[in-house]
Amino acid sequence: MTAAQHMLRTSLWLAALAPLAAQAQVPATAPAWQRNAVPFYDTVHALQGIYGHWALPRAQDFDRSARTLVPTVAALCQAPAADGQAALSAARSTWQATTRAWEQLAAVSVGPVISRRSQRAIDFAPTRPVLIDKAIAAQPQGARAFERIGTPAKGLPALEWLLWTRPAQPGSPACSYAHEVAQDVARESAALTKAFTDAAATDWGAEDEQEGSTQAISEFVNQWVGGIERLRWAQMDKPLRAAGSGSGARTPDYPRTASGNTLAAWAATWDGLRSVTTLPASADIPAAGEALVPLEMYLRGKGLNPLADRLRRATDKVDASLAQVQKNGLKDKAAIQQTARDLAALKFLAESEVAPALQVSIGFSDADGD
Repeated sequence: MTAAQHMLRTSLWLAALAPLAAQAQVPATAPAWQRNAVPFYDTVHALQGIYGHWALPRAQDFDRSARTLVPTVAALCQAPAADGQAALSAARSTWQATTRAWEQLAAVSVGPVISRRSQRAIDFAPTRPVLIDKAIAAQPQGARAFERIGTPAKGLPALEWLLWTRPAQPGSPACSYAHEVAQDVARESAALTKAFTDAAATDWGAEDEQEGSTQAISEFVNQWVGGIERLRWAQMDKPLRAAGSGSGARTPDYPRTASGNTLAAWAATWDGLRSVTTLPASADIPAAGEALVPLEMYLRGKGLNPLADRLRRATDKVDASLAQVQKNGLKDKAAIQQTARDLAALKFLAESEVAPALQVSIGFSDADGD
């Protein structure tokens, strides 16, 4: 063998070893996508994950909590006077669990949540005390009678008012109405679970579902962007600005203020949004068609690692700023404003780069701020 041939063989051998050496240098604690190849994910895989492994489990969690809420409120209404406070505490705890489950599901409102207008039906804000009083006087019973009750007197916000703002007393007409409200929420949770069960069984890859698949992924991306904006504007920035500043400032009308659950509501909503955005650092690479494929991994599967990295960094910034809000509380307006800015930056990246990379057009929705 000549010296030139030996040098060529050595060079080829070293080149073949280079990828293995690079892989060996990746620490074992690195994210899975840095240690293993990411598969290609198509629209079918994405929708299977969204509906079967994200929305359906959350709808089921919401339904379980909502069904528990009904007997818990009934127990409050039937409680002896001596046990009234304990029964009220139990009803409040169940309301909190139900609301957290709903906020996780509604963070990205896809499919049945939109078609059924569930957000309006069970989470209309602001609730209207005058209409609640009228409904209490009317004492509707059953689904048909409840249809005649105005939306601002229904749902989780109305129950919050009946459990915290003016707590319903055992044996009172207000408590009977609260029980009807809880039953109405449970009817909606059951309908959503059935609808998401049907949607999860959809064969998104079938020839006659091609148009539906395209529409469904577009809806998901748009609702993801809308969910980010709703958290930023409607839940944080708008109430903060409306409260004013200086000596004339008032307490911002954040969501779930009456129950003292604002921070928990923000955390649940962000958890829902983040779960479809990035893969937890300790998680395995999702198997195509068998798990939720967060948008970060969807992009990596398409070879768009730089964009996926930017998406992850933007998400991590929201994580950090919201953690500061959770630590310092609602009085730290600067931390809330920083979270709103970080959410705005995430939304901008989603609209300007992520959506185009997925060939999705972003439309204006009522989640958009002024």
